[in-house]
Amino acid sequence: MKIEKQVLTRVEGEAVLHLEWDKGKIIDAKINIPNSRGIEKVLEGRPFMDALVINPRVCGICGHAHLIATAIALEKVLGIESISTKAKIVRSVTQLTEMVQNHIKWFYFFVMPDFVKINENLNEYKPFKGAQWKKAVSISSEIVKVIALFAGQWPHSSYAIPGGITSTFGEREVFRAKNYIKKTKDFFLKEVVGIDGEEFLKLRKKGNFEDLKGDFGRFVELVYENAMHNIGKAYNRFLSGGGLYLCLKPSYKKGKGRRCKFNVEEVKELNPPDYTKARPVRYKGLPYETGPLARQLLHKNPFVKELYSLYEDSYLTRVSARVLEIWEILSLIEKLLEKLMEHLDEKSCEGEINKQVSGKGVSFIEAARGTLIHKVVVEKGKIMKYEIITPSQWNLGPRCNKYLGVAEKAIIGLDSKLKAEMVLRSFDLCSVSTTH
Repeated sequence: MKIEKQVLTRVEGEAVLHLEWDKGKIIDAKINIPNSRGIEKVLEGRPFMDALVINPRVCGICGHAHLIATAIALEKVLGIESISTKAKIVRSVTQLTEMVQNHIKWFYFFVMPDFVKINENLNEYKPFKGAQWKKAVSISSEIVKVIALFAGQWPHSSYAIPGGITSTFGEREVFRAKNYIKKTKDFFLKEVVGIDGEEFLKLRKKGNFEDLKGDFGRFVELVYENAMHNIGKAYNRFLSGGGLYLCLKPSYKKGKGRRCKFNVEEVKELNPPDYTKARPVRYKGLPYETGPLARQLLHKNPFVKELYSLYEDSYLTRVSARVLEIWEILSLIEKLLEKLMEHLDEKSCEGEINKQVSGKGVSFIEAARGTLIHKVVVEKGKIMKYEIITPSQWNLGPRCNKYLGVAEKAIIGLDSKLKAEMVLRSFDLCSVSTTH
């Protein structure tokens, strides 16, 4: 038996993977996130509106999700029960846009370069030099312009405030946003799946993921070639802020399952073990996986249902769900932009902000990596307590007294360090979000 310490690269922040080996197999894995900035403590005692500027800095990748979660939580504190349809749509469009650019970067910058280590002939995916890598850089830079049109900047936008949004815009901005979405859809069809839209929809209807081409098709081939289609399985339990899906074998494969309403009061943050600064999160005492796989199972995406029926919550299924979610999100953004045209004359922001308010607020939304929860207590306009539970805590958080963390469990049984890193990256490792 041997114990190995692996400092991880291509991570937002710092992370260390501790592996315990026996007879060529990993028998234990610990994910150590050694640093924490203490954002929640920084917020204490400050005017509650400061959270709108500070919280987007929790993460440079999903800061917009933190902004929206903050705005909603503060609306609960202030008793603002509704905002204009215009503001709701724009918040959704910008939040979803951030998810798309996130998914693209993750697939091309985190997932595919790992296969270059296995096969040096995959020149098109080499960082900084590969043709596909460069195309991904270009398109991810294009789509964030949608956020800039409505939010003024990205990352670290602060345009969403209690009562709505601060921006004003017209038909011109909406048409430009539609154009960026169309460009990204074209990229998805040409580069990611390698077929036209009509053929893609036919395959989607049947769930025929193996007939997809492009970079995703190459990914599937590489997974099969390296016998990685059944690795990286965790607990087979999935959580999404829009609902909770408990997948029970083999009922889900027969088209059934068990779904219940998500109760945020059942979410508990536990004390961290001694090897990490990250705190484990449990729902009704159990670890759950959150993110695109959970969302697409809830969404009943035919591709993902087929993948899940074959390989359950594996590395292949998890990565595929996130890549294929790109199309679902882009299609939703298109519909939202069409609807926005009908509400351009509405106010961007409504309601009063009482700067001496006292109250509590809770929000939960979907970020790129999964369900994000914000809880705040305000007294006479000052933040007394702020709690942030990130998707990375669900997926990459550590063990508790009863259960391993989700990613820790998914690594057990693997036979190489590279596979351990690849499975870890399938959850999109972000240390700054995990500890914040």
